[in-house]
Amino acid sequence: MRFSAIGISHWKSEVSIRELFYLDNHRRELLDFHTRDIPGGILMLDTCNRTELYAFCDPDILISALCKSTNTDRKFFKEHGYIHVQDDAYDHLYEVGTGLDSQVLGDVQIIQQVKQAYKQAKKKGLSGEFHQLIQSVFRAHKRSRTETDFGKGTASVGFAATQLALEHFKDLSQVRILLVGAGKMGKVSAKNLISNGAEHISVVNRTIDRAKELASSFDIKAHAFSDLDEEIKKADLVITATGAKNPILHPHHFEGIEHHQLVLDLSVPRNVDPDVNNVNNVTLIDMDSIHEANQKAIEKRESSIPKIREIIDEEKSDFMNRVKRSRYLLPRIKEIEHRLSDITDSELDRVKHKMDEESYHQMEEVTRRIKKKIMAIHIDRIDKEFEKVQNEA
Repeated sequence: MRFSAIGISHWKSEVSIRELFYLDNHRRELLDFHTRDIPGGILMLDTCNRTELYAFCDPDILISALCKSTNTDRKFFKEHGYIHVQDDAYDHLYEVGTGLDSQVLGDVQIIQQVKQAYKQAKKKGLSGEFHQLIQSVFRAHKRSRTETDFGKGTASVGFAATQLALEHFKDLSQVRILLVGAGKMGKVSAKNLISNGAEHISVVNRTIDRAKELASSFDIKAHAFSDLDEEIKKADLVITATGAKNPILHPHHFEGIEHHQLVLDLSVPRNVDPDVNNVNNVTLIDMDSIHEANQKAIEKRESSIPKIREIIDEEKSDFMNRVKRSRYLLPRIKEIEHRLSDITDSELDRVKHKMDEESYHQMEEVTRRIKKKIMAIHIDRIDKEFEKVQNEA
Protein backbone atom coordinates (compact mmCIF):
# COMPACT_ATOMS: atom_id res chain seq x y z
CA MET A 1 0.00 0.00 0.00
CA ARG A 2 1.40 3.41 -0.95
CA PHE A 3 2.32 5.97 1.69
CA SER A 4 0.37 9.24 1.67
CA ALA A 5 0.53 12.60 3.42
CA ILE A 6 -2.10 15.30 3.22
CA GLY A 7 -2.26 18.60 5.03
CA ILE A 8 -2.64 22.32 5.29
CA SER A 9 0.06 24.65 6.59
CA HIS A 10 1.42 28.18 6.87
CA TRP A 11 3.20 27.84 3.50
CA LYS A 12 -0.02 27.91 1.53
CA SER A 13 -2.78 29.10 3.88
CA GLU A 14 -3.27 31.96 6.31
CA VAL A 15 -4.44 31.33 9.85
CA SER A 16 -8.11 32.01 9.04
CA ILE A 17 -8.00 29.01 6.67
CA ARG A 18 -5.81 26.78 8.87
CA GLU A 19 -8.06 27.16 11.88
CA LEU A 20 -10.95 25.61 9.93
CA PHE A 21 -8.99 22.33 9.97
CA TYR A 22 -7.85 22.56 13.60
CA LEU A 23 -8.33 19.23 15.41
CA ASP A 24 -9.86 19.72 18.84
CA ASN A 25 -10.78 16.69 20.96
CA HIS A 26 -14.20 16.25 19.36
CA ARG A 27 -12.80 16.43 15.83
CA ARG A 28 -10.05 13.96 16.75
CA GLU A 29 -12.70 11.51 17.89
CA LEU A 30 -14.52 11.94 14.59
CA LEU A 31 -11.25 11.48 12.70
CA ASP A 32 -10.52 8.31 14.67
CA PHE A 33 -13.92 7.01 13.60
CA HIS A 34 -13.47 7.88 9.92
CA THR A 35 -9.95 6.38 9.76
CA ARG A 36 -10.60 3.29 11.89
CA ASP A 37 -10.35 0.90 8.91
CA ILE A 38 -7.04 2.22 7.53
CA PRO A 39 -4.54 -0.67 7.75
CA GLY A 40 -1.35 0.19 9.61
CA GLY A 41 -2.79 3.14 11.53
CA ILE A 42 -2.57 6.89 11.05
CA LEU A 43 -0.35 9.70 12.32
CA MET A 44 -2.13 13.01 13.06
CA LEU A 45 0.15 16.05 13.37
CA ASP A 46 -1.68 19.17 14.50
CA THR A 47 0.20 22.37 15.47
CA CYS A 48 -0.47 26.11 15.25
CA ASN A 49 1.11 26.09 11.77
CA ARG A 50 -0.12 22.81 10.28
CA THR A 51 -2.67 20.00 10.31
CA GLU A 52 -1.34 16.86 8.61
CA LEU A 53 -2.34 13.21 8.27
CA TYR A 54 0.04 10.37 7.31
CA ALA A 55 -0.96 6.79 6.52
CA PHE A 56 -0.37 3.82 4.22
CA CYS A 57 -3.48 4.33 2.09
CA ASP A 58 -4.86 6.32 -0.83
CA PRO A 59 -4.71 10.07 -0.08
CA ASP A 60 -8.38 10.50 -0.99
CA ILE A 61 -9.27 8.40 2.07
CA LEU A 62 -7.39 10.85 4.29
CA ILE A 63 -8.90 13.90 2.59
CA SER A 64 -12.40 12.50 3.00
CA ALA A 65 -11.81 11.69 6.68
CA LEU A 66 -10.36 15.12 7.44
CA CYS A 67 -13.12 17.01 5.66
CA LYS A 68 -15.87 14.96 7.31
CA SER A 69 -14.27 15.50 10.72
CA THR A 70 -13.87 19.27 10.28
CA ASN A 71 -17.08 19.87 8.33
CA THR A 72 -15.15 21.29 5.37
CA ASP A 73 -15.47 20.75 1.64
CA ARG A 74 -13.08 18.48 -0.28
CA LYS A 75 -12.79 21.02 -3.09
CA PHE A 76 -11.96 23.71 -0.50
CA PHE A 77 -9.24 21.48 0.98
CA LYS A 78 -7.69 20.77 -2.41
CA GLU A 79 -7.61 24.51 -3.09
CA HIS A 80 -5.76 25.32 0.12
CA GLY A 81 -4.06 22.08 1.10
CA TYR A 82 -1.47 19.70 -0.36
CA ILE A 83 -1.17 16.02 -1.19
CA HIS A 84 2.02 13.93 -1.21
CA VAL A 85 2.30 10.27 -2.25
CA GLN A 86 5.13 7.72 -1.90
CA ASP A 87 8.59 9.37 -2.26
CA ASP A 88 7.15 12.87 -1.91
CA ALA A 89 5.23 11.82 1.20
CA TYR A 90 8.29 10.20 2.77
CA ASP A 91 10.41 13.26 1.96
CA HIS A 92 7.79 15.57 3.43
CA LEU A 93 7.70 13.68 6.75
CA TYR A 94 11.49 13.74 7.00
CA GLU A 95 11.56 17.47 6.19
CA VAL A 96 8.90 18.17 8.81
CA GLY A 97 10.71 16.07 11.42
CA THR A 98 14.09 17.72 10.87
CA GLY A 99 12.67 21.27 10.79
CA LEU A 100 13.36 21.89 7.10
CA ASP A 101 9.66 22.55 6.47
CA SER A 102 9.12 24.80 9.49
CA GLN A 103 8.24 28.47 9.35
CA VAL A 104 11.28 28.98 11.58
CA LEU A 105 14.05 27.02 9.84
CA GLY A 106 15.25 24.27 12.15
CA ASP A 107 12.33 24.74 14.57
CA VAL A 108 13.32 23.17 17.91
CA GLN A 109 9.72 22.36 18.85
CA ILE A 110 8.54 20.41 15.82
CA ILE A 111 10.27 17.17 16.77
CA GLN A 112 8.53 17.22 20.16
CA GLN A 113 5.22 17.71 18.35
CA VAL A 114 5.98 14.77 16.05
CA LYS A 115 6.90 12.65 19.09
CA GLN A 116 3.63 13.58 20.77
CA ALA A 117 1.69 12.68 17.61
CA TYR A 118 3.57 9.35 17.46
CA LYS A 119 2.79 8.65 21.11
CA GLN A 120 -0.94 9.15 20.45
CA ALA A 121 -0.79 7.08 17.25
CA LYS A 122 0.87 4.15 19.06
CA LYS A 123 -2.03 3.95 21.51
CA LYS A 124 -4.41 3.39 18.60
CA GLY A 125 -2.12 0.95 16.79
CA LEU A 126 0.58 1.35 14.16
CA SER A 127 2.08 -1.24 11.82
CA GLY A 128 5.69 -2.36 12.22
CA GLU A 129 6.57 -0.55 9.00
CA PHE A 130 5.07 2.68 10.33
CA HIS A 131 7.08 2.33 13.55
CA GLN A 132 10.27 1.84 11.52
CA LEU A 133 9.51 4.94 9.46
CA ILE A 134 8.98 7.22 12.47
CA GLN A 135 12.11 5.88 14.17
CA SER A 136 14.03 6.64 10.97
CA VAL A 137 12.70 10.22 11.04
CA PHE A 138 13.84 10.54 14.66
CA ARG A 139 17.33 9.35 13.68
CA ALA A 140 17.44 11.89 10.85
CA HIS A 141 16.50 14.65 13.30
CA LYS A 142 19.13 13.54 15.80
CA ARG A 143 21.83 13.39 13.13
CA SER A 144 20.82 16.83 11.82
CA ARG A 145 21.63 18.21 15.27
CA THR A 146 24.79 16.23 16.01
CA GLU A 147 26.42 16.30 12.56
CA THR A 148 25.59 19.90 11.50
CA ASP A 149 24.99 23.39 12.91
CA PHE A 150 21.30 23.15 12.02
CA GLY A 151 20.08 23.23 15.62
CA LYS A 152 22.52 25.82 16.94
CA GLY A 153 21.48 29.33 17.85
CA THR A 154 18.00 30.77 18.18
CA ALA A 155 15.96 31.57 15.09
CA SER A 156 12.78 33.27 16.32
CA VAL A 157 11.96 35.88 18.93
CA GLY A 158 9.90 33.48 21.04
CA PHE A 159 12.57 30.79 21.00
CA ALA A 160 15.26 33.43 21.58
CA ALA A 161 13.60 34.56 24.80
CA THR A 162 13.55 31.01 26.14
CA GLN A 163 17.13 30.27 25.09
CA LEU A 164 18.42 33.50 26.64
CA ALA A 165 16.57 32.66 29.85
CA LEU A 166 18.04 29.14 29.88
CA GLU A 167 21.56 30.44 29.21
CA HIS A 168 21.20 32.93 32.05
CA PHE A 169 19.44 30.83 34.70
CA LYS A 170 20.26 27.25 33.55
CA ASP A 171 17.18 25.87 35.36
CA LEU A 172 13.83 27.67 35.01
CA SER A 173 11.87 25.64 37.55
CA GLN A 174 12.49 28.10 40.42
CA VAL A 175 12.76 31.31 38.37
CA ARG A 176 10.02 33.89 39.03
CA ILE A 177 8.93 35.15 35.61
CA LEU A 178 6.80 38.18 34.80
CA LEU A 179 5.27 38.64 31.35
CA VAL A 180 4.26 42.22 30.60
CA GLY A 181 1.75 41.92 27.75
CA ALA A 182 -0.77 39.18 26.98
CA GLY A 183 -0.67 39.30 23.18
CA LYS A 184 0.71 36.79 20.68
CA MET A 185 4.33 37.19 21.78
CA GLY A 186 3.36 36.81 25.44
CA LYS A 187 1.50 33.61 24.57
CA VAL A 188 4.43 32.20 22.57
CA SER A 189 6.87 33.11 25.36
CA ALA A 190 4.68 31.47 28.02
CA LYS A 191 4.36 28.29 25.96
CA ASN A 192 8.11 28.04 25.32
CA LEU A 193 9.05 28.81 28.91
CA ILE A 194 6.65 26.22 30.34
CA SER A 195 7.85 23.55 27.90
CA ASN A 196 11.38 24.23 29.16
CA GLY A 197 10.55 23.79 32.83
CA ALA A 198 9.24 27.18 34.03
CA GLU A 199 6.76 26.80 36.91
CA HIS A 200 6.32 30.32 38.31
CA ILE A 201 4.92 32.69 35.68
CA SER A 202 2.73 35.75 36.12
CA VAL A 203 1.25 38.02 33.47
CA VAL A 204 0.38 41.72 33.69
CA ASN A 205 -1.69 43.42 31.02
CA ARG A 206 -3.53 46.73 30.70
CA THR A 207 -6.71 44.74 30.09
CA ILE A 208 -7.11 42.35 33.00
CA ASP A 209 -9.57 40.14 31.07
CA ARG A 210 -6.93 39.46 28.44
CA ALA A 211 -4.38 38.65 31.12
CA LYS A 212 -6.86 36.21 32.69
CA GLU A 213 -7.51 34.60 29.31
CA LEU A 214 -3.80 33.95 28.78
CA ALA A 215 -3.39 32.81 32.38
CA SER A 216 -6.21 30.28 32.09
CA SER A 217 -4.67 28.82 28.92
CA PHE A 218 -1.39 28.00 30.66
CA ASP A 219 -2.37 27.79 34.35
CA ILE A 220 -0.35 30.86 35.31
CA LYS A 221 -1.22 33.91 37.45
CA ALA A 222 -2.87 37.07 36.07
CA HIS A 223 -2.50 40.54 37.57
CA ALA A 224 -3.94 43.96 36.87
CA PHE A 225 -1.66 46.62 35.41
CA SER A 226 -1.85 48.48 38.74
CA ASP A 227 0.18 45.59 40.24
CA LEU A 228 3.08 46.13 37.80
CA ASP A 229 5.50 47.77 40.26
CA GLU A 230 4.97 45.12 42.91
CA GLU A 231 5.28 42.22 40.44
CA ILE A 232 8.52 43.60 38.95
CA LYS A 233 10.10 43.63 42.42
CA LYS A 234 9.30 39.91 42.84
CA ALA A 235 10.55 38.81 39.42
CA ASP A 236 13.88 37.28 38.41
CA LEU A 237 13.00 37.47 34.71
CA VAL A 238 10.88 40.21 33.12
CA ILE A 239 9.72 39.81 29.51
CA THR A 240 7.95 42.72 27.86
CA ALA A 241 5.88 42.36 24.69
CA THR A 242 3.22 45.05 24.37
CA GLY A 243 2.04 47.38 21.62
CA ALA A 244 2.98 50.52 23.56
CA LYS A 245 4.56 53.23 21.41
CA ASN A 246 6.78 54.51 24.23
CA PRO A 247 8.71 52.81 27.05
CA ILE A 248 6.52 51.67 29.91
CA LEU A 249 9.35 50.39 32.14
CA HIS A 250 11.93 52.85 33.45
CA PRO A 251 14.92 52.74 35.81
CA HIS A 252 12.80 53.57 38.86
CA HIS A 253 10.90 50.30 38.39
CA PHE A 254 14.08 48.34 39.11
CA GLU A 255 15.99 50.51 41.59
CA GLY A 256 16.51 49.12 45.07
CA ILE A 257 15.93 45.50 44.03
CA GLU A 258 18.71 43.41 45.54
CA HIS A 259 18.44 40.18 43.52
CA HIS A 260 19.73 40.02 39.93
CA GLN A 261 17.17 40.48 37.16
CA LEU A 262 17.19 39.66 33.46
CA VAL A 263 14.94 41.90 31.35
CA LEU A 264 14.05 40.86 27.80
CA ASP A 265 12.38 43.58 25.72
CA LEU A 266 10.70 41.81 22.80
CA SER A 267 8.87 44.88 21.50
CA VAL A 268 9.34 47.35 18.69
CA PRO A 269 9.06 50.23 19.62
CA ARG A 270 10.90 49.39 22.81
CA ASN A 271 8.94 48.83 26.02
CA VAL A 272 11.95 49.34 28.26
CA ASP A 273 13.94 52.54 28.65
CA PRO A 274 17.57 51.76 27.63
CA ASP A 275 18.78 53.42 30.84
CA VAL A 276 17.41 50.41 32.74
CA ASN A 277 20.63 48.67 31.71
CA ASN A 278 22.53 51.07 33.97
CA VAL A 279 20.63 49.99 37.08
CA ASN A 280 22.57 47.70 39.43
CA ASN A 281 21.71 43.99 39.20
CA VAL A 282 19.81 44.39 35.91
CA THR A 283 20.75 42.92 32.51
CA LEU A 284 18.66 44.33 29.65
CA ILE A 285 18.49 42.66 26.23
CA ASP A 286 16.49 44.26 23.44
CA MET A 287 15.37 43.25 19.94
CA ASP A 288 18.54 44.50 18.21
CA SER A 289 20.61 41.97 20.14
CA ILE A 290 18.05 39.22 19.52
CA HIS A 291 17.78 39.93 15.78
CA GLU A 292 21.56 39.87 15.45
CA ALA A 293 21.71 36.47 17.14
CA ASN A 294 18.76 35.27 15.01
CA GLN A 295 20.40 36.31 11.74
CA LYS A 296 23.60 34.46 12.59
CA ALA A 297 21.57 31.38 13.54
CA ILE A 298 19.58 31.50 10.27
CA GLU A 299 22.78 31.80 8.22
CA LYS A 300 24.28 28.81 10.04
CA ARG A 301 21.16 26.76 9.49
CA GLU A 302 20.87 27.65 5.81
CA SER A 303 24.46 26.54 5.23
CA SER A 304 23.56 23.15 6.75
CA ILE A 305 20.63 22.42 4.41
CA PRO A 306 22.62 20.41 1.80
CA LYS A 307 24.01 18.18 4.54
CA ILE A 308 20.54 17.75 6.06
CA ARG A 309 19.22 16.57 2.69
CA GLU A 310 22.08 14.06 2.49
CA ILE A 311 21.13 12.75 5.93
CA ILE A 312 17.48 12.45 4.90
CA ASP A 313 18.44 10.56 1.73
CA GLU A 314 20.64 8.18 3.72
CA GLU A 315 18.04 7.51 6.41
CA LYS A 316 15.23 7.11 3.88
CA SER A 317 17.33 4.74 1.78
CA ASP A 318 18.18 2.68 4.87
CA PHE A 319 14.50 2.57 5.87
CA MET A 320 13.37 1.51 2.39
CA ASN A 321 16.02 -1.21 2.29
CA ARG A 322 14.86 -2.55 5.67
CA VAL A 323 11.26 -2.53 4.47
CA LYS A 324 12.19 -4.45 1.31
CA ARG A 325 14.18 -6.91 3.38
CA SER A 326 11.25 -7.46 5.77
CA ARG A 327 8.83 -7.94 2.89
CA TYR A 328 11.17 -10.49 1.31
CA LEU A 329 12.12 -12.36 4.49
CA LEU A 330 8.94 -12.47 6.57
CA PRO A 331 6.68 -14.52 4.25
CA ARG A 332 9.44 -17.05 3.63
CA ILE A 333 10.35 -17.29 7.30
CA LYS A 334 6.71 -17.74 8.29
CA GLU A 335 6.28 -20.51 5.74
CA ILE A 336 9.35 -22.41 7.00
CA GLU A 337 8.35 -21.86 10.64
CA HIS A 338 4.86 -23.15 9.91
CA ARG A 339 6.19 -26.30 8.21
CA LEU A 340 8.70 -26.93 11.01
CA SER A 341 5.97 -26.54 13.63
CA ASP A 342 3.74 -29.01 11.79
CA ILE A 343 6.56 -31.59 11.71
CA THR A 344 7.71 -31.13 15.32
CA ASP A 345 4.16 -31.00 16.73
CA SER A 346 3.26 -34.18 14.84
CA GLU A 347 6.35 -36.04 16.07
CA LEU A 348 5.86 -34.88 19.65
CA ASP A 349 2.23 -36.03 19.58
CA ARG A 350 3.38 -39.49 18.41
CA VAL A 351 5.59 -40.03 21.47
CA LYS A 352 3.65 -38.11 24.08
CA HIS A 353 1.72 -41.11 25.42
CA LYS A 354 4.89 -43.22 25.59
CA MET A 355 6.76 -40.87 27.96
CA ASP A 356 6.33 -39.60 31.48
CA GLU A 357 5.51 -35.90 31.90
CA GLU A 358 9.02 -34.77 32.90
CA SER A 359 10.69 -36.63 29.99
CA TYR A 360 8.12 -35.20 27.59
CA HIS A 361 8.85 -31.62 28.74
CA GLN A 362 12.57 -32.27 28.24
CA MET A 363 11.84 -33.56 24.76
CA GLU A 364 9.79 -30.40 24.04
CA GLU A 365 12.67 -28.18 25.17
CA VAL A 366 15.22 -30.07 23.03
CA THR A 367 12.87 -29.85 20.05
CA ARG A 368 12.40 -26.09 20.60
CA ARG A 369 16.18 -25.52 20.64
CA ILE A 370 16.70 -27.61 17.49
CA LYS A 371 13.88 -25.76 15.75
CA LYS A 372 15.44 -22.40 16.73
CA LYS A 373 18.83 -23.42 15.29
CA ILE A 374 17.27 -24.67 12.05
CA MET A 375 15.34 -21.38 11.72
CA ALA A 376 18.58 -19.40 12.21
CA ILE A 377 20.20 -21.30 9.34
CA HIS A 378 17.22 -20.61 7.05
CA ILE A 379 17.06 -16.90 8.02
CA ASP A 380 20.75 -16.52 7.18
CA ARG A 381 20.19 -18.28 3.85
CA ILE A 382 17.16 -16.14 2.93
CA ASP A 383 19.01 -12.99 3.96
CA LYS A 384 21.83 -13.87 1.56
CA GLU A 385 19.26 -14.57 -1.16
CA PHE A 386 17.81 -11.08 -0.58
CA GLU A 387 21.25 -9.45 -0.85
CA LYS A 388 21.86 -11.31 -4.11
CA VAL A 389 18.50 -10.19 -5.51
CA GLN A 390 19.25 -6.58 -4.51
CA ASN A 391 22.69 -6.67 -6.14
CA GLU A 392 21.28 -8.10 -9.35
CA ALA A 393 18.46 -5.55 -9.50
